[in-house]
Amino acid sequence: MVGSSRFVALAASTLVVVSALAGAPADAADTGQPGTLYVQNVDWCSDTGPGTQGVPFCSVQAAADVVVPGQTVDIVGPPRYVGKVTITRSGTPSAPITFQGVTSDPIGISAAEIAPPLLGGTITLSGVHDVHLSYFLLDHTTTDAVDVKGSQDVVLDRLYIAQQGPEDATAATDGVSVDGASSDVTVSRSQIYESHGNAVQVASGAHDVTVTTNQLEGSRYAEIAVSGTATADLTGNTLDDACGPALTVDGSSSATVENNVFTGTGQSMVCPAPTAPVFSVAADSAASVTADYNAFAPDNGRTEYSWGGTGYTTVAAFTAATGQGAHDLDDVGYAYPDATDEKSPVIDSADADAPGEPATDVNGAPRVDDPLVADTGTGAHTTYDRGAFERQDTLSVPGGATPSSGIGPLSVSVTPHSASPGSWGLPLTYTVDFGDGSPAVTDASGTVTHTYTTPGVYAEKVTVTDANGSSATRTVKVTVGTATPPATSLAVSPDIAQGTVDAGTAFLTLDHSDNWELASRTISWGDASSSSVPVTAGATGHDYDEPFRSYTLTLTQTDILGRTATATATFRPADSYTPLTPPEYDYQGTVKAHGLLDLTSSTLHTDSNGVDAAALRVTVTGGTAGGYLTLYPYGTARPSVSALNFAAHQTTENGMTVRTGPSGDVYLYNGSAASVSVKVVTAGLFSHSQYGHSYAPVTPVRVLDTRNGTGGVTGPVAAGKSITVSVAGTHGIPADAAAVVLDVQTTSTQASGSLTVTSHGIADSAVTTSYWTKGQTVSNLTVAPLADGKVVLHNSSSGSVQLVTDVFGYADATGTGSVYLPSTPTRILDTRNGTGTGGRIAKLGAHQTLKLRFSSVHGIPSSGTTAADLVLTAVSPATGGYLTAWADGTTRPGTASLDYGTGRTTPNEIMPPVGSDGYVDIYNGGSAAVNVLADQYGAYVAQ
Repeated sequence: MVGSSRFVALAASTLVVVSALAGAPADAADTGQPGTLYVQNVDWCSDTGPGTQGVPFCSVQAAADVVVPGQTVDIVGPPRYVGKVTITRSGTPSAPITFQGVTSDPIGISAAEIAPPLLGGTITLSGVHDVHLSYFLLDHTTTDAVDVKGSQDVVLDRLYIAQQGPEDATAATDGVSVDGASSDVTVSRSQIYESHGNAVQVASGAHDVTVTTNQLEGSRYAEIAVSGTATADLTGNTLDDACGPALTVDGSSSATVENNVFTGTGQSMVCPAPTAPVFSVAADSAASVTADYNAFAPDNGRTEYSWGGTGYTTVAAFTAATGQGAHDLDDVGYAYPDATDEKSPVIDSADADAPGEPATDVNGAPRVDDPLVADTGTGAHTTYDRGAFERQDTLSVPGGATPSSGIGPLSVSVTPHSASPGSWGLPLTYTVDFGDGSPAVTDASGTVTHTYTTPGVYAEKVTVTDANGSSATRTVKVTVGTATPPATSLAVSPDIAQGTVDAGTAFLTLDHSDNWELASRTISWGDASSSSVPVTAGATGHDYDEPFRSYTLTLTQTDILGRTATATATFRPADSYTPLTPPEYDYQGTVKAHGLLDLTSSTLHTDSNGVDAAALRVTVTGGTAGGYLTLYPYGTARPSVSALNFAAHQTTENGMTVRTGPSGDVYLYNGSAASVSVKVVTAGLFSHSQYGHSYAPVTPVRVLDTRNGTGGVTGPVAAGKSITVSVAGTHGIPADAAAVVLDVQTTSTQASGSLTVTSHGIADSAVTTSYWTKGQTVSNLTVAPLADGKVVLHNSSSGSVQLVTDVFGYADATGTGSVYLPSTPTRILDTRNGTGTGGRIAKLGAHQTLKLRFSSVHGIPSSGTTAADLVLTAVSPATGGYLTAWADGTTRPGTASLDYGTGRTTPNEIMPPVGSDGYVDIYNGGSAAVNVLADQYGAYVAQ
């Protein structure tokens, strides 16, 4: 099997290399070239972008879809570009479309290690004309590497193609396939290895096809197979066949076959000893084929020619019988097909006028006269070599510029002369090109000095040329640094994808504008881990295992002169929210008096990746005594908070977001002297390792009040009836909101009952949010997923009720909102003992406002807090009333956060916005003073 090593061994083929190396700072290079589209697989590429050097396309197909006549598509390597490419856009004769590979940085790398961009997949040219492809690596397995279909005036030049996969694979795939509807196709200066079909296959009906100066090796069938083709020029190739003939012509084709070298050394697991004729022309084509100046290397008795059905083992026999091949050679003694041995008879013996012969060989080397061999060629030049390779002088190129790096302006010196003469003993001249646009120093002698005035990376090049034109080049990278190391910066945010956010993953955006001057980048993540980041990377990320603490990230970059610069940023991993639809009804049972229930992670569905908290809805039916429930993380001490308060024989419901223990479990404690019935529903999960929704609080707003017609419904909702309420696309809630946080109040209740909230358009999304007795006013917060921006409120009662709905925020569809920091439940306000009031013990007076500090205490960040997650409780009120919570420093909204009745201790989860000063205001809308509790469960913070 041919692997990547075959691709690396390009040797002298990279003497003519298209390089993307900029000889100027990156901001100058980013302008690109007019008429050029760029493809480069870098972090900042975009298939919907402009295709400039600054914002290149990511895929070749994206460029192929928009390229116009006269444009060149530069495909920058060496990264692999995966996927098939279909070219359907054409150029013109005067303005062809060109796709060319570009080596991103060949300087200072030996020629044998330089490789063009690698395209994994078939390139199909479909119905096009005037299109050129040049300088790619192509690997293929079950398809052809290049398919030319119904196309004209196509040039395939300097392609490097190798079949990947086991040698005994059955699929017969070609390196290049030209169909019968194509014409004027040239395959030149390419290297194609071990195809499971043919290296180059030309189908019946094609015409004017040129296959010249290619190295074709080890194909299972033929290296060149021409069938039914008019005017095929098959010249100057080096063919090393593995199984079938190296070159076969049939189907009444007409062809010129000249200057080819058949090495005949190929073998494979499938054909360890090839026996097929080396060169085969069928009887139907023999009269239309001209063969001359070809050379055969094998001396193993194998048939060299099969002409019109007759085999010939020697040139002499073939020429005597057919009159063809008068200048053919056999037994030329090739040791290996990718070089020409010195003094070989194929040197300086070709027909320079053979159709299609280019002025350079497969490696881009010029045609030169070898003085050690007599010139026996013919045509306009008598010094062309047969085959794909032109024998060159063996030349030594001295070392590079000294120094090779420094701060500009930088003066360097080069001594181009070498003590070693060429193998041909000819006079040598030296040329020094400093790569910065200054004139090259020709016929250089002694030591040459030069000063680089502009910072950048330059290709300093010395070329040694002998008197006959053979040359060799050495290229060295010269780095001219800026006076100060390049500045560095980084921006950090949670990782956002498709409108959701992974709030526990830090996503870093890095400045890559000056990456030409950078040698390395390292990021310390603040959790005792670090990463090396490529200098070309525009972004990177890191997952944190321990959320809810701040980490300092430090970027250290080192430039090519060893100077360092650092930048820091702070990141606090948090949680995003994923609703469970339908809600999971996880537990229903009895909890004894003062009993402790372990709600396990499997029960609550909190056993998935990175879950830190669960949004729960808990319903309790009291026994013979009233009491409260406390929910808190498993494995921690029970806090002095209450999630739910209830009276004897009363059914009460409330929501709360509870932080889980390390195993995902939650404790539920019954603070009553009697057993109670409990039902637990998991409505959603908060995770630092999953993509979920972020939250955007809004100024609380009333969207429904059936008492006065707000929201379009006037009058009580009848028993067993539902109303649909639009909550998105209005009042600051975007139409595409993923979920809405709303508080639904039931009042003027004519009979006992319960309220069900359903997400309109989402099956099985109903959840019971509150229970009441006749005449009781109840409010309850819920988070409702949205499909079309509407919710359905259902009165599950035998009597009518008035409904009031307030909206507090929404889960956005962008992932850019606030993220969640769960906390251990903590009482932050108790007017009975002065907690949260500065020690003042007093009820909250009628129509009075209390200012509660939320940020920078109890583990809540001092800045960036956008909303509080609290359970607010009115304790044993003397009369009925309501509490309103809102952001300090803003106008009190006309909404209620908690409705309470006479004598009933009433809790409700609330999510009020937090003022810029970190405070939340609480207003008592009742006619009598009341004691107020607030228990903290978490906070929403800006990203």
